[in-house]
Order: sequence, then structure tokens, then C-alpha cells
Amino acid sequence: MIATIAASAMFLTGALAEGEEVKKAYYQYTYEELNSLTIFQRALLNDWRLEGFTLAFITLFVLLFLAGDIYNKRLVVRLLENLKGSFEKNFYQYGVNPNTLYIKDSSENYSSYATGRVNIAKVNILFKLKPRHNSFVWILETILSFFTVSVPYPTDRVDFVITPSSDAEYDNFIAAIVSKIGMNDYRKLNYFLSLTKTSDSPNLPQSFVYMSEANEFQEKITTPDLKKALTLESASFIRYLAVTDQPAEHPESLHEMTPRRKIILSTDVTSNVEQIKQIGRVLEALFQLVDKLAAKEISFKAEAVKKVVKTRDLEIAKLQKIEEEIKQEKLADEKAKLKREERDKLRNSSKDEQLKAEKRAQERRARKQQKKLRA
Repeated sequence: MIATIAASAMFLTGALAEGEEVKKAYYQYTYEELNSLTIFQRALLNDWRLEGFTLAFITLFVLLFLAGDIYNKRLVVRLLENLKGSFEKNFYQYGVNPNTLYIKDSSENYSSYATGRVNIAKVNILFKLKPRHNSFVWILETILSFFTVSVPYPTDRVDFVITPSSDAEYDNFIAAIVSKIGMNDYRKLNYFLSLTKTSDSPNLPQSFVYMSEANEFQEKITTPDLKKALTLESASFIRYLAVTDQPAEHPESLHEMTPRRKIILSTDVTSNVEQIKQIGRVLEALFQLVDKLAAKEISFKAEAVKKVVKTRDLEIAKLQKIEEEIKQEKLADEKAKLKREERDKLRNSSKDEQLKAEKRAQERRARKQQKKLRA
């Protein structure tokens, strides 16, 4: 007991004895006491718990970042490598250049490319992956997606955007085959789908629906090869395929409504080889669809084309009305600004100038009144 009390007293007073365990804080030691210790003993004097936690957190963050980044890259490479056969059979160049298959824009955005084919100018392959490299953002986006429509649920998506060449002329129209899984979301997120009507058809597996401006369009784009490529199960990873001339983003000007023909295949990024092969078969059917449209093997009745023109005219009228309203608001703001400037100028002028201005205003009001009486 006495020994315990003595040891406590020595600890409280900061006494240092040879061979005794050090318990004082670093700043409590004198220069002579610190000088008598080795570097390792001095290091033991400090409380390294905060630094240790910080280092462990950084290490964990870096490891998760690398793991997520590597996983995303493998998903991209696996899909592109397994689609190589379908693209090389149809295009002169597959990849952003002969030696590079893809470009990494960020850990969640990749892109690839194909070109060199009759009737098709290019195919852009655009990946949008889950932010696995940033766990905090991934969790935050997942949570927010349940409470607001402005934050979509994180998914692994790839869009194949086929742009026909200038020689491949055909009528402007919108027709799509859409998976019933998420069909309402796809309509909300894509302006061109909002212009269509939804219908079921025996031509499609029960897991898909048509979205088109006229029934004739949907029937004509469902070629035998495309019909064969789509299965009941493929709706679990094929989101939609669409022939369109309108943008995905809602246009805010008449210029943005200028027809730009393209065919889009949007799918999940899958690592299943059989599913990737099925995506390849759908792509090949779409490449052939462009050929048939360009060769006029697929044509449409005048009534169907008129429906498209009517839809476009209605959308143009809406934009023109909005632009006119904006123009009128700007004119009103300018007039109000001029009036304020005139009032400020009049307020700072002499009494004679104010009287003259008031007289001119009365004369203008009198002339307006006379015009009304004449009318």
C-alpha cells in the first residue's frame, strides 16, 4: 500500500527514476529529462490514437477507392472484349483508336467508339457506372434516390448510340422497345419517349412494351433478326432500344429540336458472357435495321408521317410560346428600368425641368385620350 502511494506521488510530481515506466505527458518533461531518453522512448510519450485513427481511415479509403476503380474497369473491359466479335464483323475500327479500346473519363465514366461502315457514321459507347471508388457518394446517392427524383438510383449503364451517315436518309420518327422494368423512369428521363404512346404487342416478349408515335413504326422496326434477339429474360438487362430524331434532354430552344437521327440501345453493364452475347445480337440487328431504312426497304404510310409532323408542330408551338413569354418579360423589364432611370433623372433635375416634363406627360396622355375617342 505504501509503495502504491509513493508511486502515485512520483507520477503526480513528475519525478523520473531510471527503469521506471514513463507516465507523464510529453510537455511535462524538462529538456534534460527528454535529452536522456532515446528517440523511441520519446515517441512513446505521445498519444498517437488520433493519428492512428486518421492513418487507418486514409488507408481504408484508398483501398476502397482502388478496389472500386479496378472493379469498374474490369466491368468495362469484360463487356467491350466480349462484344469485339459483333463490332469487328461490322466496322473497320472498333475502339477509340487502333491501339486503345476505351477512354477512362473518370472512375465511373468510360467511353468507346466504332466507325467505318456503310450507312453508319459512328457508334458511341458511353458507360455510366456506380461510384464504387467513393463509398460516401455511393451511399449518399443511394439514400437520396429514395427521397428525390432528381437523384437517380446508382446503376451500371451503357448506351450504344448509333448515328446514321448523311447518306442514310429516312423519315423522322420515334419508336422504341422498352423493358417493363423501369419503363416509367425511362419515359421521365428521356424527352423523346415522352412524345410516344405505350402499347403491348404479341410481336414482343411479355417483358417488353412498345413506345411509339404510331403503330406502323413499331411494327416496321421489329425486324425478324431483332425479334429473334429479344427474349423474355433479356428485359432484366436491356433497358430500351429506340429509333429517334429528338434529344433525350428536354429542348429549351427551337434549335435543340432540329431533327438528329440516331438509334440508342441502353443496357445494364453485365459481366455475364451469355447476356453480353445477346446484347451483341441486338446490336447487329440494329445495324441491319439502319441498312434497311437507308435502302428504303422499310417505308411508312403518309398518315403515320403526318402524325409525326403534327407532334413536332405542337412541340414547336409550345417552345415558341415560351420564347415569346420570355421576350415579353425582357421587354417589360427594360421598360421598367427606363422608367426608373427617368424618375431618378427627373428627381435630380431643376424645378423648371420637372414642370416641363410634367407638361409633356400631360400632352401625351391627352393625345392618347383623343385617339381612344376617335376609335
